[in-house]
This record gives sequence, C-alpha cells and structure tokens, in this order.
Amino acid sequence: MQIHCWLVLALTCGSASAASLSTVEVKGSRHDQRRDETAGTVVLGRAQLAADGDRTLAEALQRLPGITVDTSGRGATIRMRGLGSGYTQVLLNGVPAPAGFTVDTLAPELVERVEILRAGSAELGTQGIAGTVNIVLRKVPARPRQEYGASVEWLDGRLAPRASAQWSGKADRLTWLASLNAMRSVLPQPQLLRERLPAGERALAIDNLNVADSVSLAPRLTWRPTEADTLTWQGFAGMTWRDIAAAGRELPGASAPGQFAAQDSRFRSRAPLLRGDLTWQRQLPDGATLELTAGASHSPRTSDFDFAGRTSASAQPTRRYVQADIGDDVLLSKGRYGAAPQAGHTVVAGWDVSLAKRHQTRVERELGPDGTLAFVLDQRYDGRVERRALYVQDDWQRGAWSLSAGLRHETLDTAVAGADARSRLWSPVLQAAVKLTPATTLRSGISRTFKTPTMVELVPRRYTTDNNNSVTNPDTEGNPALRPELAWGFDAGIDRYLDGGGLLSASAYSRRIDDVTVQQLSRVDERWLARPVNAGRATVHGIALEAKLALSAALTVRANVARNWSRVAALPGPDNRLDRQAPTSGSLGVEYRAGAMALGTNYLYQGGVAARTAAMLLDRTAPQRKLDAWATWQLDTGRRLRIDALNLLHPQGLTQRQYGPDDHGLWQDAATRTRTYRTLRVGFELQQ
Repeated sequence: MQIHCWLVLALTCGSASAASLSTVEVKGSRHDQRRDETAGTVVLGRAQLAADGDRTLAEALQRLPGITVDTSGRGATIRMRGLGSGYTQVLLNGVPAPAGFTVDTLAPELVERVEILRAGSAELGTQGIAGTVNIVLRKVPARPRQEYGASVEWLDGRLAPRASAQWSGKADRLTWLASLNAMRSVLPQPQLLRERLPAGERALAIDNLNVADSVSLAPRLTWRPTEADTLTWQGFAGMTWRDIAAAGRELPGASAPGQFAAQDSRFRSRAPLLRGDLTWQRQLPDGATLELTAGASHSPRTSDFDFAGRTSASAQPTRRYVQADIGDDVLLSKGRYGAAPQAGHTVVAGWDVSLAKRHQTRVERELGPDGTLAFVLDQRYDGRVERRALYVQDDWQRGAWSLSAGLRHETLDTAVAGADARSRLWSPVLQAAVKLTPATTLRSGISRTFKTPTMVELVPRRYTTDNNNSVTNPDTEGNPALRPELAWGFDAGIDRYLDGGGLLSASAYSRRIDDVTVQQLSRVDERWLARPVNAGRATVHGIALEAKLALSAALTVRANVARNWSRVAALPGPDNRLDRQAPTSGSLGVEYRAGAMALGTNYLYQGGVAARTAAMLLDRTAPQRKLDAWATWQLDTGRRLRIDALNLLHPQGLTQRQYGPDDHGLWQDAATRTRTYRTLRVGFELQQ
C-alpha cells in the first residue's frame, strides 16, 4: 500500500490516546486508585517526578520495582524483569516510541506520568513479553503557571549543564503548554581489556569519552469548541548530538599481539526527531466516548565514524571512514469507542494501524598505511513494517470482585531487503481482582504477548569490528528471516495497604516463549560473524516485593527487590538464561523532612549475571551498586535548591566473554574493567 494512502487514512480516521486506560497512581498522586484496579499497574506521577528532582527520566525509572535501565553506549535501554532487546514495550503517549527516542535524554519536566503494566493490555497492545512502559507527556496544568529549572554536574573535572522551562496558559476555550529542555551529558569511561588466547595474552588500555547534547520541546494545545468535543494536539521535537572519542594502546609485554597496537576512533551522530498526534474526543449523549487520533513521526539520523589503527606507535595508520544515514518515518491511526451499558460494566473497542518505513545507507572505505584504497563497502537497504490491530475489552465489577476480559488481533507485515513475511496473532487477556479485606487486594491474570524483531535485527547490514575480530568480538548482522517470539504468561500479585499511606506488595509471573531469539556464531570470509536466529522454547519466571513505610511524619522508607529466572532450551546449561537477564535487582530509599529542608539517600543494586548467549559463548557481568545522597531547601513557595552527590561508591564495572573450548580446541577469554566516577549536582527550581 502506498504511503500517501496511509496518510489519508491517518488524517481521516485517527487513533485513540493512551490516557483512556485507567491507571493506578502509586507515587505522587493525590488519589490512589490502586485498590480498585483489576490489572496490576504502577504509575510514577507528576508530583513524585517533581519531588525526586532527577536529571533524566532514566534516573527516575531505576527506582521502580522490577525496572533496570542500561545507559551505556549510544542510548538507554529500559528493562523489565531483567529483559531488554525488545522484550519491554516502550510507548510514548500510548503508541510505540519512535526510532531514535531514548529516556536518557528526556527530562522528567516533560513527562506527566509513567505507567508500568506488568501484563498485556488489549488496548495498549501485547507487544511486550516482559511488560509495558507507557510514557505520557506533560498535560496542561489546572491554572496558568511558569516553571524554570537549571542544574550543573561536575564529573571527573567536566561540567554538564541543564536548563528547563515550562509555560502554560488559557484563553477562552483554548489551553496550551510548552515544555523546553536543553542538557549536556558527559560520560568518561576508561577501560582495560585483557584477553587470553591459545597463542598467549594481550592487554589494551582504552580512554572513552561520551558527550551528548540534546534539546527537546513538547508543546500541547487543547481546544474545546463545544461542551462535548475536545481537540488536542501533542507535539514533540528533539535533537541529539553525540560525540564519542576513544584512544586505545596495547600494553607492553603482549605474548599474542593484536591487529593494531594503537587505535584512535571518533563517532559523531546527529539525531533529530519530530512527532505529532492530533486527537479528537467526543462525549456522546448516552455517556459513551469516541476518540480518534492521527499521528506521524520523522527521524532522520546521520553518523560519521573515523578509525586509525597502527601496528606500532611509529607506524603509518590504517584508516577507515564510515558514513551512515538512517531515515525512519511512521504514520499511525487509532480509534477507540467506550461505553458503560450499566453500573459496574464498561466496554471498549478500537483499532490501531501504522506504517513504518526505513531507509538505511552505510558506506565504508579503508585506506592502507601507504594511502592506497583497500576496499569500499556500499550497503543500502529499505524496510517496511505494516501493523494492523483490532481489539475489544469488557470490564465488570460486582462487590469485592472485578473482571477484565480482552481480545486483540494483530497482523504484522514486514518487507526487508527483498524478504517479505506476515505474522498474525490473537492475544486474549483475562484479568481478575478480589478485595480480600478493605485493605488487601489479590490480582491474577493470563495474557498472550509477543516480541517483534527490531529493524537492526532484520536488516542484513554488517557491522564490522575495527580491531581484533574474534569469536568474542565478532562482526554482527541482521537476519531478514527472523520471526516474532510468542509467549503465554501468568501474573499474580497481592497488595496490603497500611495506615499513613504505607504499602506492602508481592507479585509473581511466569512466561513460556516460543521461537526465542539467540545469537548464532559462524566463520564467514575469515571473520567471525554473529546473527540472530529463532531457536525453540524458553521459560522465564520471577517474583517482586515492594514496600513503602511511613515510620513517622518526617521519615519515609521505600524499598523493592526482584528475583528472576529463565532458561533457553536450545542452549546448553548452566546459565542458559534469556538475553543476559539480571537475576536480581532492588532499591532502597530513605527520606527525612524537617520544615523547609529534606534529606534523602537512594541505593540501587543489580546482581551480577552469567548468561550463555550462544552455544559456546558465555557473558558475565559483575554486580552493579550505586549510592546517591541528596538534600533540598524550599527557600519559599516558588523556589527550591537541590544538591545531589551521586555514585558515591563509584564501583569498577566488569564484563567478561568466554568462548569454548569447542571441538577444534578453540577458546578465548576477554575481560573489560571500566572505571566510574563520583558526581556532584547542584540545581535550582523556580515556579510562578
């Protein structure tokens, strides 16, 4: 189908907003609805986001139960239940977050709330085996106001400033809000890589500096032409510039020297993102509601990579130049009709269609030490993903019982590099809740969910390693024949509410996944290559505990811990777990308030993991610990000063990859240690 046809459909039909899903405010909400919800949902609200004073949304999410965020590399990855790489569905205002979107460059001031759904949802989608994170952008406040904030970080002698502003107003039937944020992040990562091979050993010291500058704007307009109609436009515009410089030197005494004794590289990228959603909502005379929305996003990204490798410190370098361009365009249309036939009974039905197109170009040139052209690699690919979904959801409440039954049918058509594929999935969702006592609620449910391959996993473009291609450092390539992973899941939980706003909660889950994706290692053209393939069945299950205790009027304690297990049948044990799944994670926060001053500390923990990502390849990571302390002073009703001391333990990171020995006696061990730094942050906030 041509893209202009989809544009007509999007502009005429529209889609539903995510705000229609009833949610539970656990933090920062004046009205806690968690006791009345059928499905287990946790929401980080606007008030708590403002009180915590985090610099990015990635920092705020790390304290939620069962959530971890990997902020290394060129962006942040949200993981629920320790799983990443597409197992967690990330939505922005109820629709899939566009390519290039990352929570480590999104300011909390631009966010109204974050909804955490532990099970599938017929309305928001079932494309999240681990769960769903729905980020809802800032709404217009009840009264016109102005908010300003500024902060600066000191990290290893480097400054990282940030500034934000929000303006809102109202004129007759029109309300508006504009949120602006600009920031710089600096991440120095000195590393020491030690490798052991049958031929001997070598060590490489690498200095990495990752600098990202970002600007984002989230405007919102709401117009009420009549008492029954509301028209809302939500926009989002962002730009991120990233510069990663690395210098590596092989240490003396290597008994197995590598390809290059010295290497220098620089990666520079420019990633703009434009997105807009137009929603029309009508309140019908019989109490029913109709919502239609059209949306589009545009994300063209460019990058340049320069590499220079020398066989010795005085030798002429081998140079590689890579230019890459990726363009992602998405058109979407959703619709929702909701009615309440009788008291305690609601019915919702709707549709969800989208078309995503990607154009990808990568040109690589290599020049030998004498300046001659060694090779030119020109790769160009186009991809298309067309998604269509219909759903219906029926909710009942009778006394202490509530029941939610939903059914979603989704069709996924992909066309990448000449390979076409179609997947169809029926996703039933059944949730039930019962109030054992006025303060205790028990919930359980089953759902059918799935994980679709990402464009990176589908496009057969090869990403080559620049130094020492090996079985532990292979090239990577996508697989156009990759199929979606399908899962049946069970979720259960119990909440116990305490006096003074306290909470004790326990939850458990289990998943059975078919067509799970694993990495396949092979030898191609004298180089090692890793590509994703489908490999049978996997199982995953876990538990999570959460507590909020008001020990006194001034002292509050929040804590959570999660434990996860998984097993991939196609991989040999032990440690044949899913996608480097973190077995344990948790956080502990203490807050003390005395008048205008507040003090607090947060401790985050993520357990070490050993995971077999291929038949003979084992990845290990050391435990991660982070201790932060903060203090705030409310100078008056509109001004607040905040000081944060971050990463006080500054632990050393450790990752390790081990291969073999295989049937040919090949084995290799590569361990990388990464230094981290303490950070001081000072911020000021002004509200008018």
